[in-house]
Amino acid sequence: MEAWRAKEEANLRQLHGELYADTYRSQPVRRVYIPKPGTNKQRPLGIPALKERVCQQAVLQVLEPTFEEIFFEGSHGFRPGKSTHTAKEAILEYRKAGYRYVADLDISNFFNEVDHTILMKLVREVVKDRRVLRLIRGWLTAGVMEEGNVRYEVSGTPQGGVISPLLSGIYLTPFDRALQAAGYAHVRYADDVLILCRTREEAEAALGVAGDLLNRMKLRLSQEKTVISSFQEGFDFLGFHFGKRHIGVGKKLLKSLYARVREATRRNQGDIPVERVIAELNPKIEGWANYHRHGNNLVLFRNLDRWVRNRVRAYKRRRWRDRGRWKLYSAEELDRKGLARMEWKIPRYQQLKLFESPR
Repeated sequence: MEAWRAKEEANLRQLHGELYADTYRSQPVRRVYIPKPGTNKQRPLGIPALKERVCQQAVLQVLEPTFEEIFFEGSHGFRPGKSTHTAKEAILEYRKAGYRYVADLDISNFFNEVDHTILMKLVREVVKDRRVLRLIRGWLTAGVMEEGNVRYEVSGTPQGGVISPLLSGIYLTPFDRALQAAGYAHVRYADDVLILCRTREEAEAALGVAGDLLNRMKLRLSQEKTVISSFQEGFDFLGFHFGKRHIGVGKKLLKSLYARVREATRRNQGDIPVERVIAELNPKIEGWANYHRHGNNLVLFRNLDRWVRNRVRAYKRRRWRDRGRWKLYSAEELDRKGLARMEWKIPRYQQLKLFESPR
């Protein structure tokens, strides 16, 4: 990026010229793996070259407003004004309206199984410019570079590309419309789909309809991960835990927080000052707390704050099992050193606060 910015105007003129002369050719994306939160698995990303990202962003800015007029209102993934939090609020509205059961759909390997022929047919229904259509097809078929070898895919849209969220939204819009036409209420975030029903029988029927629709689009449901549940039993979706009356933290996201805090406070880091450990730790716990600050999580946040403080104390003493470890730093001393408290992220915290143990 620094090299690009140093000659940005010249690079943009060159890219502009290639596009108009029709000499632009897409480069393979670079395969990168990142951890899946709460699991030992890794998620494959396809990172485009910088020139590709610039070009994809330009195309996205032109096409997105047009497709936004077509997309299903209940689709919340990677759209302007939409987020996991708007999806959460929609689910809570359905709960308030009397929906009690859910079919939680897991589309197996979605981003790798998007059919290019079907996708381009859907894009052509709206986009008529052949040069833009060639660009999109070029990005889909450019290939993936991994360990120096390029592999060309016959399906899929790489996660990590600027244009990929828009393309995935286009691909699943017929599915959204068909479910809506069948009379089912659902909330979708990218490839995560939740169908809300009033009875278990309705949820079972919805699952069958959804499976048939996806098969027609050359997609399939994961039989292991697709489940029917209810607000009474409680279920996790998009990192939130939905219950009969309350909303909390999903198990995977809670597990991922524990892992990240343990990593930041591991006791074999040498002689790194505790202030540097706190500086590394704060963004992890603050970002996580901001995501969940609107749930029913006050008691959980207080317990997590106490645990984080003990992790920092244990780092300083280089051991965990020490009954007097809390005396090393009081909670107030750690506050002064800048250690963030998740509890303070909860809205109207001061009105909720009563008493707190100094430990």
